[in-house]
Amino acid sequence: MRVTLIYVGVGVAGFNANRPKGDREGAWVAHGIASIGASLIGAGHEVELIDPRHLSGWDELFRVIQGKPADVYGLSVSPVDSQFAIPIATAVKHFHPTSRVVVGGIHPTIFPERYSDAAIDCVVVGEGELAMLDLLSGAEWPKVVRGRKPDLDAIPWVERDLFDYQRELDCFFAPGQELPSITMLAGRGCPYLCNYCQPAENAVFGKPYRIRSAENVVAELRFLKEEYNFKSITFWDDTFTMSKKWIADFCDLYEQENFGATIVACSRADIICKNEAMVERLASVGCDWFVVGLESGSQRILDLLQKGTTVEQNLEAARICRKYGIKIFGTYMYGLPTETNAEALATARMIDEISPEHASPFLFTPIEGTGIYQLCKDNDLLLSEGGSIARTGVFRPTIKGVDYEYINSLCLGAA
Repeated sequence: MRVTLIYVGVGVAGFNANRPKGDREGAWVAHGIASIGASLIGAGHEVELIDPRHLSGWDELFRVIQGKPADVYGLSVSPVDSQFAIPIATAVKHFHPTSRVVVGGIHPTIFPERYSDAAIDCVVVGEGELAMLDLLSGAEWPKVVRGRKPDLDAIPWVERDLFDYQRELDCFFAPGQELPSITMLAGRGCPYLCNYCQPAENAVFGKPYRIRSAENVVAELRFLKEEYNFKSITFWDDTFTMSKKWIADFCDLYEQENFGATIVACSRADIICKNEAMVERLASVGCDWFVVGLESGSQRILDLLQKGTTVEQNLEAARICRKYGIKIFGTYMYGLPTETNAEALATARMIDEISPEHASPFLFTPIEGTGIYQLCKDNDLLLSEGGSIARTGVFRPTIKGVDYEYINSLCLGAA
């Protein structure tokens, strides 16, 4: 069958046909839809992708949809892109009324009832690789399908060339990353309970956390080295350092390959504190950045977030990273529900003490489907329903009772 995948993707990145080289929001590939594309291609289907991030606007998107007839269209939708999904599905049905439209991703998984529009034939809840293969090989098209979990070592590696992959190669995540740079995913899911992500993430991937074998990950890296001669890698896994045994196996294999590439990976303060030898080993094979969710300098706020870490662990993790030459990409939030000015100041002071090599502040935005969104709603703390997700350095008030003027002064260094 002919399949056209659409990475909705414009909720943050927006339409922009003339994106400059290195524009991060418009450059990175979406691993979820690229994995589905790879599985479909592996099964013999003809697959194309539409990436609206690189189009000038709705008129050009409609022309591209009209010019790419297919038997099935598959839309990947995140919470920030949800407002665009039904207009795109409607356009597909307008130009290709006999084609079928499938939507999947985080938002349809959490809120399948919001995709009851006549333009949508099926909603995939959960992971989509096997569900899409089932749909394309069967006669039945129920309105909602529960995706099955694939064996992560058995499915094909993501099909990066569905996207304009040179854009990702020309784009760094952490300052100073050498180009070409690639992004990777080793596993799926997260066992932690941070309520600014959960239970939304587990709605897609379920439990338990799963990871590809170290052999499979390194084999893909070997292939990508031959294809693109990358110089740096960013692992998108929420917590790359989940398993000490897996990291040990990965480091041994990675070292044997002599890739000559540096690594950026996400970790947690508590994991770093409890596994100093693992941190040292990662540093020895080229891991030179950890992305660490520091979140707050207030223990009360960390507990409210169900983070499972302490302020003291944030400080100790920074000391350990510095000991082995790993730079800190520190993410943290202001404007959390019930946060006082004193607690916001505590965060600013913690960040000053840690002095991360890259400080990445966010103004808190509650995301539907998460525990903290429900807490805000139950306590009438939302300034408005829904809304977009603010990126680093974008300050948009979302919570009642927060002194945003004071927070802005902290961010400007005036406090």
